[in-house]
Amino acid sequence: MIRVLLEYIYLRMKNRIISIHYQKLILLAIIILALIFRLYGLDWDQGQHLHPDERFLTMVMDAMRLPKNLADYLNPQKSTMNPYNLGYGFFVYGTFPLNLTKIIGIVTNNDDYGKIHLVGRFLSAIFDVGIVILLFKIGKKIFNEKTGLLAAFLYSIMVLPIQLSHFFAVDTFLNFFLILSFYFLVLLISQYPSILISIFLGGSFGLALACKINAILFLPIIALGFLLKFLSELLHSKRKLSLFLLFIAHCLLITTCCYLAFRFNQPQAFINENFLNFHLNPQFIKNLQELESYNNPKNPSPPAIQWLSTKPIIFPLKNLILWGLGLPLGIICIISLFYSLTQLLNLFSKTKKEEKIYNLLISSWVIFLFTYQGIQFAKTIRYFLFIYPFLALLASQFVNETYVILKRKIHRLFTVYCLLFTVLMIYPFSFMNIYTKPITRVTASEWIYQNIPPGSTILNEEWDDGLPLSLEKNNASLYNWQAVFMYDPDSLEKWQRILPKLNTADYIIISSNRAYGAIMRLPAKYPQTTEYYQSLFDGTGKFTKVAEFTSYPCFPPGKFNLFCFNDDSSEESFTVYDHPKVMIFKRKS
Repeated sequence: MIRVLLEYIYLRMKNRIISIHYQKLILLAIIILALIFRLYGLDWDQGQHLHPDERFLTMVMDAMRLPKNLADYLNPQKSTMNPYNLGYGFFVYGTFPLNLTKIIGIVTNNDDYGKIHLVGRFLSAIFDVGIVILLFKIGKKIFNEKTGLLAAFLYSIMVLPIQLSHFFAVDTFLNFFLILSFYFLVLLISQYPSILISIFLGGSFGLALACKINAILFLPIIALGFLLKFLSELLHSKRKLSLFLLFIAHCLLITTCCYLAFRFNQPQAFINENFLNFHLNPQFIKNLQELESYNNPKNPSPPAIQWLSTKPIIFPLKNLILWGLGLPLGIICIISLFYSLTQLLNLFSKTKKEEKIYNLLISSWVIFLFTYQGIQFAKTIRYFLFIYPFLALLASQFVNETYVILKRKIHRLFTVYCLLFTVLMIYPFSFMNIYTKPITRVTASEWIYQNIPPGSTILNEEWDDGLPLSLEKNNASLYNWQAVFMYDPDSLEKWQRILPKLNTADYIIISSNRAYGAIMRLPAKYPQTTEYYQSLFDGTGKFTKVAEFTSYPCFPPGKFNLFCFNDDSSEESFTVYDHPKVMIFKRKS
């Protein structure tokens, strides 16, 4: 009898060890896959600094100097890490990503303008891979190991996170700390309130705020989760007063740690170095107000002209499904959201009460952020990045549960799901095609130096990167540059400024769809400009197209593509930074 029991225990332990071993191997493979997608082609613009937000942050970091001591760093008036003291009066980003990147750049001797952005891109990718690991831990905690692995895998192949990991901006840093905050919230809900977990939760959310202040939108989710935990404990406790006091204590602890983490990592947001003085810096508030004023359809800035023709909810939903996630993953994520909602509404479902709380928090965040951003005037695709990890959790739960249900009814279902995962891999691999070759603006610049005679007059569009770029062996000063501003509403005065330049130009270069992509969707506002672009593109005007350079997501990536996805119709920022369409037009003789 004892022998049988020992053999049983041995077999169970052996199977458990094997299971853990395979789990670690699968997770390692997913992490490696995520790293490959995010680190391949990191110098995608060949040192040209072609992402405008990244270029600005790089300029700020290049001007930064480490303060003499901690006191100087914390003093907004003295700190040499404060953008306001470096000639950058308008700064609306969080400074934690810049501070971290600058320090690592100094340690690795890569802190100059030509290298520091690559350090930032590397960190951006690493933080995004950190989200992959956190999703495994969250999925395993609230569902099971398979769901955790699947969530990590699905996020690792989502295209928008892959693209944003190639840019040094604050997005992936912020996304990481939001997910880290959610992880600690899950731990807080799943066990008796812990002082250590509350400290970590407050600290991680404070760091999220120090990446970008709009992390504050996640606060209701933290508050809702904490409230549900408290109410759940209250129903089963006889010592209600002591529990209430414990709840208040943890709220104060989380708030204090959040404040300290934010204050330490973004001291210029406050008026002075005194941690007991909670007054915000008037310049910081003014910057946020100015940023909010750009989100105004009555007085749009040039980059915001594109939003005048977009429909709330519909436009971001299309970009989410088609480009940010890619079909069929986009469809799976949308279905999984509705599936989660039905599980919440179904009072007779077998879902555990705690699991319903997690589903409620995840679904609420996805719906809230998508709706909030989707009805704003500016609906850029990266503003929705922060629901992608949560969509991965919902999709993994949906796929795992449907597999369990269907495997009893469908023969060889495992093979079907393997085929599905293979199909899911097509779009992220296709997207990597744009990083297998020089960016179109560099290729176009090389063509210009080889085919356009020096001294020619070249017309570029303002508010975009003009071409040719200065390359290692050639300088843009070889040509006579002219620039036109196309965003002003059509008027006699506008065309009186533009026509003399058009009449003297030998070549017109359009380095992206930034201007015409927005303007041609507004023919009532821009009748003459629309007509100008139409005559330029169809060759009926005074210029003819002599070269075009494109870089689309293609499968397989590399030289020999079987098919490509034309993403010209996607939201502007999805293409304009790392794979814009460039067109060159020559005056007809």
